[in-house]
Amino acid sequence: MKKSTLDKYLIIGISLGLIIIICEKKFPNIILPFIFLGIIRKELKYKKQLILPTRKTYLEIITVLLSVIILIFITYFYAKTWLHYVIGGLGVFMFISTRIKEGISSKGFISTYKYKELILWNEIEKVIVISSNDIKIKVSGGFMQQTFNFKKSDYDKVITILKENLPIKAQLQTIFK
Repeated sequence: MKKSTLDKYLIIGISLGLIIIICEKKFPNIILPFIFLGIIRKELKYKKQLILPTRKTYLEIITVLLSVIILIFITYFYAKTWLHYVIGGLGVFMFISTRIKEGISSKGFISTYKYKELILWNEIEKVIVISSNDIKIKVSGGFMQQTFNFKKSDYDKVITILKENLPIKAQLQTIFK
């Protein structure tokens, strides 16, 4: 699944959650904050494990900002009780926390893809490091290939982490552009 497809599903999921909130049913109003807090806690736990976070592109930053503005707009205009505002705020925070967790940890690569959030070092078969204006790392194995972007200044740190943690059978290829 491509990153843009995941973003669409994430926005649809959050929108559906907000639609449920807007309905006058009491159960979703009570349970949703706890679900959102659980997800936020898990995402922040991943963020805390990062050794080296990825570099966010301008497109990613603009997309997140626009999505947050839309979520705030929906919450502001459709919320009817203080609990709706709390849920809307938690929804915004949850959306942001899912976007900032990507990078390298001691266990492997942490991704924003929901089907494979943590790629363990022993699951990686091939890594391609492309060095140009920034560093692009393509990771592949028994999962769909994923790409991570890092700052150019982090090149030595990235290579050191990869050499220390990649299994012997994994291929490491470096391309300079």
